Amino acid sequence: MWQSANLAWSLCSMLTDGAVVAIESHASDKLKDRYLAKMIAGEWTGIMNLTESQTETDLAAIKTKTEKNDDYYLITGQKIFITWGWDHDLSENIIHMALARLPDALSDVKGMSLFLVPKFKAEQDGSLGDKNDVQVVSLEHKLGIRASPTCIMSYGDNGGAVGYLVVKEHNGIACMFTMMSHARLIVGMQGV
Repeated sequence: MWQSANLAWSLCSMLTDGAVVAIESHASDKLKDRYLAKMIAGEWTGIMNLTESQTETDLAAIKTKTEKNDDYYLITGQKIFITWGWDHDLSENIIHMALARLPDALSDVKGMSLFLVPKFKAEQDGSLGDKNDVQVVSLEHKLGIRASPTCIMSYGDNGGAVGYLVVKEHNGIACMFTMMSHARLIVGMQGV
């Protein structure tokens, strides 16, 4: 039992580390100040939200969309195969790193933007605010690693999930690959 729990936390921590690297490398000071300390302390976890049902491995086919609203964006769409996206109790908050398209985005991968979408919005002092419009639709049934729950996430069923642009518009894929490259190194280390 202990080994399963240890593996579960290890996988969750790996994704959080990748999100921290992406935020630290690309986000504004305002986002860093509001989110990094809690993520580094392990109080909040981070995950990546890439794949959609129609995309398979083609990220250019992403249809999740977003529109600017003051200093944040409203995101609508659905993501699949999201590792550790479910409403677990390992942390107080889950920080989703999600790719989405603005209305004027190109139709290729260069048109995607990356957003930080918290399960609970963070107040200026770092405390938890209102629940965001992002939720788990279902858990996947799979043969592989059972210590890492995988789910389908829905954004904006009630008006739009609040997201914050991590790097300038239409440059999200490069930022997401910062997170993915970090995760790949950690997976290799876990294999060893």
